[in-house]
This record gives sequence, C-alpha cells and structure tokens, in this order.
Amino acid sequence: MKRLNDFHILIALTFLCLVAAPGLPAAAQGREARGAEVVLYRVKAGDNLYDLAGRYLTRIESHAAVQRLNAISDPRRLRPGSLIRIPRSLLRHEPLRAVVQSYRGTVIVQRGAARQAVAVGMRLGEGDLLETAEKSFVSLRLPDDSTVAMPSHSSVRIQRLRRTLLGGSIDRLFAIVKGRANATVTPMTDPGSRFDMSTPLAVSAVRGTEFRMSFDPGARRTTTEVTEGKVAFEPAIEGSAAPAGAQLVTTGFGIATDLAAPVALLSPPDLLRPGRVQDEDRLRFELRPVDGAVRYHIQVSRDAGFLELLDDAEAAAPLVDLEPLANGTYFVRATAIDARGLEGMPATYGFERRLNRVEASVEGTQAGRHREYLFRWRTPDAPRAQYRFQLFSASAIDPIVDETGLASTTFVVADLPEGSYRWRVMTLKFAEGRPYDSWSTFQELRVDTEK
Repeated sequence: MKRLNDFHILIALTFLCLVAAPGLPAAAQGREARGAEVVLYRVKAGDNLYDLAGRYLTRIESHAAVQRLNAISDPRRLRPGSLIRIPRSLLRHEPLRAVVQSYRGTVIVQRGAARQAVAVGMRLGEGDLLETAEKSFVSLRLPDDSTVAMPSHSSVRIQRLRRTLLGGSIDRLFAIVKGRANATVTPMTDPGSRFDMSTPLAVSAVRGTEFRMSFDPGARRTTTEVTEGKVAFEPAIEGSAAPAGAQLVTTGFGIATDLAAPVALLSPPDLLRPGRVQDEDRLRFELRPVDGAVRYHIQVSRDAGFLELLDDAEAAAPLVDLEPLANGTYFVRATAIDARGLEGMPATYGFERRLNRVEASVEGTQAGRHREYLFRWRTPDAPRAQYRFQLFSASAIDPIVDETGLASTTFVVADLPEGSYRWRVMTLKFAEGRPYDSWSTFQELRVDTEK
C-alpha cells in the first residue's frame, strides 16, 4: 500500500509542477490554465483579498480570479481560519540563483544574444543556457544544496529557478536541449516545492533522489535512469511507446520514450586491481565484463560526489584509457551501458595517481683493460627518490645485479660477457607520509666482445 501511495504522490506532484513553457512536452502544458495547480492559504484575522493581492499576487487586479475560484461574496470579509485556493500562476516570486561550483574545459553560458565563458562562483538564473564542449564539464549548486552536473557535449537551460513569496516553496526546472545532465536533489519537506528535469519529449519530477536524464535530438529519444530514490517520468504521448501519464521509476531502473515500461539497469562493473597506483603516463582502468553491456563509461573526479569532473570516456571493451592527471588522490566511477542505451548502476573507487616516468640510457666506455657500462636514468616526477637497479641476462629469471637503496641516478657495471641483457629501475618515493614504488619498463642491452 505504501508503494501505491508513493506512486500517487509522485503522479500528483508531476501534474502540479508543470506549466506551459518553451521546451516542455505537449503533455505537460496547459495544466495551470485548467486550475490544477493551486496554493492553499489559511486566512488570518484582519485579512482581506485586496491586502492579500497586494502582498502576494503579481497584479492586484488578480484578486477577482481568487474571489471567483473560492466563491467569496465580499472580498473585504474573509472568515479567519478558512482556507482559500490561490492559483500558483498568479503568485509573486523572487528569482533564485545557481552557482557554478566547478568546471573544466570550455563551458559557455548564453544570456539572450550574449555568450561568455563561465567562472567558478558565477551566478546563473532563469533563461541562462549552459553549453559544454568536448572534454568539458560543469556542476552547479542550488540554494538548497541540490546539484546539477553536465558532462561533455550537453546543452541545458535553467527554465525556472524561483521562490514563491507565499509559503516560500521553491520551483526548479532544468530543460535539456541536448546531451545529458545528472542531478542530486536534496529531499524536500515542503510539499509545494519541486524539482523537474525536462526534454522536448518528457519530464522527470523528483522530491529527493539521484538520477540521470538525456536527450538525443537526432534520434528524438529521452532516457532517465534512477540510481537512488524515485522519479515520476512522463513522456509526451506523440511518438512514444510508453503509456500516457506518469510512470514511477525506482532505484535501479531506467526508462526511455521508446520503452513501454521501466527496465532493470545493469549491475555496476567491478574495477580490476582497484588498489593499483596509477603511475603510467595515461590513466588506465580495466573492468570486469558485465553481461548485457555493449559499452562502458568511466568518469574521474576530484570528489566522491563527482561534482568536479576531470575526464570521462566510453569504450566498447572493458578497458578504458584517460588523459594524464597531476599526482594526487582521485575518484573513478564506472558504469555499463546496455543495448537500449540505458546507463547502469555506478561503482565508485578511490585511487592514487603517482606518475613515475623513467628516462633511461646506457653507454659503454673503455677504462684500461676493462670495459665499463654506465647505466643512467632520470625521474622527473621524483627528483629526491631512492632507487633499485636490476640487471638480467636475456633469458634469466633471477637478476645478476640487484642493488637497493641507491640515491644516485647512475650505476656502473664492468666487464659484462658477450650476450643480451635486460635492465630496469625501481623508484621509491614518499608522498603524504606513504611510500610508493614503481618499476620502469625493461631496457635492452647488447654486449659484443671485441676481437
């Protein structure tokens, strides 16, 4: 019974929260005109409709609409303690602002005809259109600490961001023009507040959840995936396989405008060797394959909430390479994508980035009757490290030279017999009180005895 009640509540919220606006699906328009969205006000001693209109309505003349809706005979005489219904569309509101919390790459905000690059701390409001280029990301923080994050190749307009003066309810609507947006919505205790995300084909309404929504203009397709909480998903009727009306999408399920009902999302992929230090030039993440996956998605962030995205990539194989990063502690989030284009549940891991480049060379010189081989290396990422040097004959498993605790970046070996050899260097460094060691790749050496 509780599940059914939740569904009814979400359906009601969806019906109450959508107003006619550019970019909204046809099924979501016109409800305010039908009087579906109202705010209840309890009359206090001394109240009259003229005073209420002056305080709370956009136009004082709108008191007549409230009078007709509530069948009030005398606007100067209201019964204290009674409830009157006021259409939300008549209420005054104050604008709110979203703040750019972080960004990376090229992110543009368009206000009317003007376009400018975003900056951390920039305040955005209704009508602002955000666009992210390739390898570019942005995250916004709203006044109630809800967040909206946009990955690459996305365009999202802040359609509504306001607070109603009567009751203080907050109204937020983000319209996806193309691409994708992720939202983490702070639970709302005020029944009049709402958070919606829309595309031209559908609306998702929530009251405290984590979900993703995307829109592909070319394919005319919208998807929604819920990773925590519940979402009421309402598609436009035209061209949709889903039945008319909102559908409840719960944690671990996703839906699209060409699906008749929600489907289970793929399980989160396991990261192989999750504790491995990322010490090579490019980042590399290997995942355990997930049944039903056709692609894999990797994101890297400075924070576990993935508000400050640094990079992301998709690959058909469960092996994803990303661009280099500076040394530090980061987080990686992995998901699997199914044949329907729905992105699955996420798995998040922390990892250490400790780049360890080794530039190596060797040269031979004659010192009297002896021939010496000078092995050199340079570690630009660890200038004050300790080193371990190993030299192997070509086919041997055990080293013929194994020197530890070296502070110098050179080592000399004399009178090597003719043959092929392999050598490598281990770098041992300390960062934030922890030791990190990493081997270089093997270098080859060919020794030819002079006749």
